[in-house]
Amino acid sequence: MVYLENQQAPAYKHETLKSAENEAKRLSKIHKLKAYVLCTIKSYEIFEFLEKDCRPENVDDLPF
Repeated sequence: MVYLENQQAPAYKHETLKSAENEAKRLSKIHKLKAYVLCTIKSYEIFEFLEKDCRPENVDDLPF
């Protein structure tokens, strides 16, 4: 997902890191604001209380 600084919460989940990076660049250029490519650390499914670590195995895969 991409977050544009001081704007609304992200509404679209990109399927690839490259897609999110391209969108961040596009939005930053159009709006002249800092754009962040977001990375999920953990996810929870409350109805089953499952915890999943979503961090990539290789730290170099992180977008920031």
